[in-house]
Amino acid sequence: MTTDTRRRHMTSPSAPVAPARVKAVGRFTVLLTALTTLLGGLAAAAPAHAATAPGPQIAQQALGQYTSTNAEVRKRTYEGDAKDDDTERNNCNFYTGFWTSRANLRWDGTTAPRSGTIVNNQACGTSKGYMYIKVGGKWTKTWTSVKWTSRAWCADFAKYTWYWGQAKITGLNAAADSFRTYGLTNRTWHPKAQVAAGTYRPKPGDTVLYDDTADGKADHVGVVTSYNSATKKYHSVEGNTSYDRLTYKKSQSATTGRVLGFTSPKAK
Repeated sequence: MTTDTRRRHMTSPSAPVAPARVKAVGRFTVLLTALTTLLGGLAAAAPAHAATAPGPQIAQQALGQYTSTNAEVRKRTYEGDAKDDDTERNNCNFYTGFWTSRANLRWDGTTAPRSGTIVNNQACGTSKGYMYIKVGGKWTKTWTSVKWTSRAWCADFAKYTWYWGQAKITGLNAAADSFRTYGLTNRTWHPKAQVAAGTYRPKPGDTVLYDDTADGKADHVGVVTSYNSATKKYHSVEGNTSYDRLTYKKSQSATTGRVLGFTSPKAK
């Protein structure tokens, strides 16, 4: 508006603008309008914030839990009292303790015993880890003590890697099958038949689901860390395995045996 007003004041009514200038201005206006329309269309087509796929971060989290040399993180490898670098085979574990801690911003609303629930009832241990807890009235990421609790924990481990890997975790709980229903809800569920047919290739950060009772539901879950499309085999990190510990499994067939399918994570 200011520029138009100045132009009127600077141009005498008796002195018309030269035809060449009118043509130049006209061409410029047409080009400017076309460019604005094009850029506007591109801006409308592009999402405001393209979400980054969380898979690689999740795989890194899973491998990090297994390979870490940090003394506190190493304790998580075994069930029990968080001492002596061995397992008490009683389901006491860090990951369930994380999700059942009322001090945790991400408390899942459940409780679990502070003593063993299988083989023996020995008291569960305590170790340190990161949680968002209230500090000075604000939720703050803090390296703090986590009291271990006891229940089947393969899903608690997988959910932990998805949480810190920046995936959406709405709908997930302590049941392995919650990852299958999550996949169905979010359209990221891939039965092994898709892998066998080559229409889906598992990716790092996916969860692999196992059906031990042939009822079509998952009884166990692990986190895929790599996949070989030529051999259709994957590596994974899994909690609460038959070894009663965190385990790194190599070269497993994605299309046979007890494998039910794979669920991919959605970004937050």
